[in-house]
Amino acid sequence: MSAITPGNPPGRTILHVDMDAYFASVETLGRPELQGRPVIVGGSPAFRSVVSSCSYEAKALGIRSGMPMLQALRLAPGAAVVEGDHHKYSSYTKRILAILLEVTHRVEPVSIDEAFLDASGLPYDPAALAIELQHRILDRTGLWASVGIGPNKLLAKMASKKAKPRGIRFLDPDDITGFDVESIWGVGPGTAAILRGYGIATIGNLRGLHLPMLRIMLGVAGEALYFLSRGIDTREIRPFYEEEPPKSVSHEHTFVRDVRNPSEYLPVLALLAQKVGRRARDEGFAGRTVTLKYRLPDLSHHSRVRGLGSPTDQDQTIFHLARELAAEAVKGPVRLLGIALGDLSPVTCLQLDLFDGGSDGLNRAADMVRRKYGERAVVNCRALSAIRH
Repeated sequence: MSAITPGNPPGRTILHVDMDAYFASVETLGRPELQGRPVIVGGSPAFRSVVSSCSYEAKALGIRSGMPMLQALRLAPGAAVVEGDHHKYSSYTKRILAILLEVTHRVEPVSIDEAFLDASGLPYDPAALAIELQHRILDRTGLWASVGIGPNKLLAKMASKKAKPRGIRFLDPDDITGFDVESIWGVGPGTAAILRGYGIATIGNLRGLHLPMLRIMLGVAGEALYFLSRGIDTREIRPFYEEEPPKSVSHEHTFVRDVRNPSEYLPVLALLAQKVGRRARDEGFAGRTVTLKYRLPDLSHHSRVRGLGSPTDQDQTIFHLARELAAEAVKGPVRLLGIALGDLSPVTCLQLDLFDGGSDGLNRAADMVRRKYGERAVVNCRALSAIRH
């Protein structure tokens, strides 16, 4: 780590590493035809899908994550639309986290594209460390990250947001008084609307309110805001090894039009079962329950769950149970279907003879092909019609 200037800053130092336009940036790697173009990552425009991520060229045209795909394409009719690949993004995330772990084990992943790093007590200047990490990630992955620095998680995260794209920024409590209230980590549109209704638009305005008043206005959330608005955040970094294991893995699909016949939804269920099974195998878990989730045309959500005789991570077993649940539950048009494999346990803690005989080797061979050529490179016959649309 020769490029990092030695130093010993006093107090607590937290870095927040946030990848820039992550999914879209991964998709443009090795694809020069996408460079400089608005790129949207999401489902097919023919479906009722939404934007998962987009490039900065697309953001400049007003496109945002969560926006309906059709609305996004009206803003950027010439944009390149790319279907997301969760496994590819996860692979890059592991490489990025490995770079952070070269500095310290005190690394807390927040999501697939961001992580905190506790640099407290490390013999490096924080800004130099941020530059070094930014360069290492770029050199080894081709991806840019923005890095925020602060005395706690709140200020580091707010700083990385202000640093985007490709920037580095430090914030302390005195730097944020002029920021909008929405810039506080955890303040959503609903809370911001309440605050603005009282004429509170900035963090400086918020600091003018006494704690009892904020309690009356927002309850427990108001008490938290009293401290956060002052840049006070005592939350500790929670490293990998203290993370709780996932409780379930799931995937969903929204149909381009409402469906009710098995011939219409079974191919989609087969593809969802494949994705759920592969993800469970990749993460080393097997589940004891399968849940079918479905949404009706009136947007109401419903689910049915059933237990398995023994834990599984096999596509075929997940599909068969989901199909039974769908036969019982789908009595009219549905807008969305989803499958969740729950009550997970690490495969290493289970007896191998509990698994479905024969399919494990086949599925793992297919996984190897999918890692190299994409999720749709190998699918079972029933899912074929789902990937043709």
